[in-house]
Amino acid sequence: MERMRKLKPGTVVESPATGRRFLVANRLGEGGYGCTYRVQRLDSWDRRIQNYCLKTTTDPESWHREAYFGELLNRCERAVRMYDSFPLFPPTRRHGVLYCLVFEYAEHGTIRDHLASTKRGWSPVRARREIVALLKLLDQLHGAGALHRDITPMNVFVCKNKKLKLGDFGLAQHVLAGKMLTASAFTPFFVSKRMAEGERRYWLPSDDVFQMGQLLAMLLRGEADSLISVKDVGKLPCKDDLHGIVAKAICARRNRYATALEMLRALQGHDYPEQEPLESLEGKTVVFSGPLSIRRFDAEVLVRQAGASISDQVTRRVNVIIQGRRSHDYVMRHKGSKLLAAEKLIRQGVPISIIGEPEFFDLVWQNRRRSRPNRRVPLAGAHRA
Repeated sequence: MERMRKLKPGTVVESPATGRRFLVANRLGEGGYGCTYRVQRLDSWDRRIQNYCLKTTTDPESWHREAYFGELLNRCERAVRMYDSFPLFPPTRRHGVLYCLVFEYAEHGTIRDHLASTKRGWSPVRARREIVALLKLLDQLHGAGALHRDITPMNVFVCKNKKLKLGDFGLAQHVLAGKMLTASAFTPFFVSKRMAEGERRYWLPSDDVFQMGQLLAMLLRGEADSLISVKDVGKLPCKDDLHGIVAKAICARRNRYATALEMLRALQGHDYPEQEPLESLEGKTVVFSGPLSIRRFDAEVLVRQAGASISDQVTRRVNVIIQGRRSHDYVMRHKGSKLLAAEKLIRQGVPISIIGEPEFFDLVWQNRRRSRPNRRVPLAGAHRA
């Protein structure tokens, strides 16, 4: 078995790709696949001492993934910035290749380190603000069909100005639309009980959300050594609205926020004002998304009878999205282009209501009762093909 090469303080590491040279100062941590070090760049024109984090591993697969996502997210403010990636070849045959990544240095360590040193929780305002920032990044990943799968207090870092940044993308992976990612790799102590016991075959965006919910709870209580259960959420030092958000993020998968965007919208309730309940479709512009239980032609007839117009595209003039069943092309909870466009407009403050088929039929029924109060109205099922 190849021995993992460990770097001693004072060792100079040079990237064969870029020529950048780094001086190893001290070891920060060690795991099963590698080590992390605090290093200083030697060839920088800036004479001030600048610290970086050098991560070494013997696992080429995780190195490739981290390098890929490091390049992809290099301009994202809430992702730990990657500066270089390169292989370091062994001086002797006794050692294997070290795959190296150079990241920005987290001044205050991980969330687990930070909470252990301060021994106090964050204020609800601060915790909400920082989790919102991370969820915006996670929403971008989910929107691109990527899953992180390892959002633990050891992989979220407290950087300059106490800003939280997401790192360690060694388990992150893109999934093509229509495909599902097998739950084959995850941190056992930071997932739901059913996932840890192997009862879940696939990793979904809602499993990333579970970890974000646990992270929010840990920031509030000031301790990152154990998970919180739904029944203990009420003990967190925050108001009931935040209790409800944490509980919904970590509850059973079927009742959990399905994506980062859903949890983000819950936390940013002031940014996404509650829409008034729809009382009528009259005067509205409607878009259909997904297959319905009735023919699309019949559904369009019902919409026009209710006094609404129909659009094929989601624009700022659209008021209502009628969401049917999930398409077979989106088995991993990927959203279609219409729903993604609607959610983007909602984030910009456009008041668009997204309703399901039952609510649609209720609105049609109410409209018919108002227009013909003394006549019996056939059920919507009468329009079935």
